[in-house]
Amino acid sequence: MTMPPPPPDRMHLQYQPAPPPQPGPQQMGPGGAYGPAQYAPEQPVPGQMPALSMSKPGTITGIQVILYIFLAVSAIGNVFSVMSMVEFFNPFSLIGLAFAVYSAIQSLASGVQIARGKRWAWIWSLVSAILGLVLAAAMDVWGIIYWDTGGDITLLIGVPLAGLYGTLLGLLCSKSARQWILMHRIQRGEVQVPGMPVGAMNGMPGNAFGAAPQGPAERPQTRPGAATFMLVALGLILAICVWTLYGTIRSLLMLNNTFGTDFNDPALLYGSRLPLMEGLAAVLVLICALISAIAIQRGKAGGRVFTLVWTPILFLAAGFSTFSITMEAVHFLDLALPQARTNWIIVLVRNYALLALILVAFIAALTPGVKAWTPGKPATALIMMVPMGQPQTQPQQTGPYGQQQGGYPQQQQQYPPQY
Repeated sequence: MTMPPPPPDRMHLQYQPAPPPQPGPQQMGPGGAYGPAQYAPEQPVPGQMPALSMSKPGTITGIQVILYIFLAVSAIGNVFSVMSMVEFFNPFSLIGLAFAVYSAIQSLASGVQIARGKRWAWIWSLVSAILGLVLAAAMDVWGIIYWDTGGDITLLIGVPLAGLYGTLLGLLCSKSARQWILMHRIQRGEVQVPGMPVGAMNGMPGNAFGAAPQGPAERPQTRPGAATFMLVALGLILAICVWTLYGTIRSLLMLNNTFGTDFNDPALLYGSRLPLMEGLAAVLVLICALISAIAIQRGKAGGRVFTLVWTPILFLAAGFSTFSITMEAVHFLDLALPQARTNWIIVLVRNYALLALILVAFIAALTPGVKAWTPGKPATALIMMVPMGQPQTQPQQTGPYGQQQGGYPQQQQQYPPQY
């Protein structure tokens, strides 16, 4: 049975619903238990989890623009390589086509994934930028030395490449780009910030005490045999590169009538083009192998990652020069003098040994022994100020006993209590 409404003169005695909470000052602690905050809006508040989010910085946009420029250049290079191979097939075109395809894949993958905060894309772009800057500098030097014999075109290509790779390297090393990568790593749970609740960044409920930061992985007391073997391979690579540079400089001086004519030097048959290609590849391999050897000897994880990046790239560069000398040997080795023929064979054996050692270094970097010797250290978070979430406000009290808690719905009485 329904009760009649209260008389008009007693409507004011009926319980009224609580008004909505009004926005108030920033509160401290869970549910505002510590009172109003005495901090600036951008400062973290004790007991509250800040919102780790930031808008994409301009450096990331600039990195993407440069990578997409390289993607467009690589796509154009692919088209011209295919067209030239259709009209006139040349084995050298396959190497150029492979390099253009690699550049296109690297630019596209890194450009997309670096916007998502992937660290591997940042490392890949960083190593490619360093190698590209060294290659562009070598092109500039080559263009200046051989200005009258087509070096002007080489210099015209090398200067813009040096500018693009230098700009890309600076943007990748900027603080905002590194903070962008770090923020996404924290959100994915790859980096544990001291005092952060466990699983808080992955959407899982965490405890209120946080978690202790993970310690670095333990390195073996003695260096594993795989790591020693990799260091030996890198040492042999360094020795072969020094030998190659010595032979290159000696051949170039001989061809320029500075050192005197040496009829036992095979460069008399194939000219200065192949020694220059050999020397350029040897310089790049020498620099990268030296960096990897120092880092691996110290047990740095970055040395292993760096080795995995540069070995496939420079394997193609060294393979290109070795293939060129091999093709020249197929056509002109029978015309060389006996001692020159022997020297030519020694050069071929040396170059193929360099290729084999580069491949060995790549495989050794993947072995468990090298991974154990170069453990990755847990990253430490950078101190950065990020925007706070929405301020938590204390509900406004409506009476001497405050607002009624949820779970027991407030009952509306038709009449005041009767006594």
